[in-house]
Amino acid sequence: MAKLSAVILLTFLPAIKAFAGAPNVSVASVLSAVSGYQDSNYYKAVLVKGEEDADLYLFSRDGWDLILEAYAPGIVVTGIGGTDASLSTAENGALRVHSENIAISRNRWQQTLTIVHRDGQYVVAGYTYSFYDTLAVDANGDVLTGECDVNLLTGKGVKDSQPFRTNFRSVPVTKWRADMAPPECEWE
Repeated sequence: MAKLSAVILLTFLPAIKAFAGAPNVSVASVLSAVSGYQDSNYYKAVLVKGEEDADLYLFSRDGWDLILEAYAPGIVVTGIGGTDASLSTAENGALRVHSENIAISRNRWQQTLTIVHRDGQYVVAGYTYSFYDTLAVDANGDVLTGECDVNLLTGKGVKDSQPFRTNFRSVPVTKWRADMAPPECEWE
C-alpha cells in the first residue's frame, strides 16, 4: 500500500510544483493523502510538511485532469517534537485535517478542521479542539481538560458542554493558519 501511495503521489508533484506560490514538494515530505467526494465532486487532498507547519494541497477533477484548486500554507502545527498531522474524510465527504500534540510538554491537545466546498471554494467549516494538562487538576482533583466544537457555517458552538454563538465564521482554506481559532475556544 505504501508503494502504491508513493506512486500516486508522484503523479501529483508536477501539479503541486506548477501552482503559483506553492513550493516544490518531495515525496518524503508528504504526511497524509486522501480522496473523496463532496456533492458528487471528486477531490484529492495532500498534507505536506512545510517550512514550519503543514501545508495542504486540494485538487479537484476537470474531466480526467486533476486541477490544484487550493493551496493552504501553514494550515496546522507540525515540526515540533510530539506533534503529528493527518487527513481523513467524513461520511458526508467533508475533509478533516487533524493535528495533535499528545507526547510532549504538559499541555496535550488535538485539533480537527472540517473543510467543505461552498460557493466555488474550499472553506474551513468546522473547528474542534480538546486538551488536557498533565500537571494541573480541577476542583475535583481530576486532570484539567477542555473541549470546544464550533460549526463555523452557523456560528453555533459548544465549549465544555456549554452552548455559545460566535461571530468567527468560515474562512477560505487558503487563508486559514495554524494559530487561528474562534476566540470562544481559548482557555486561560
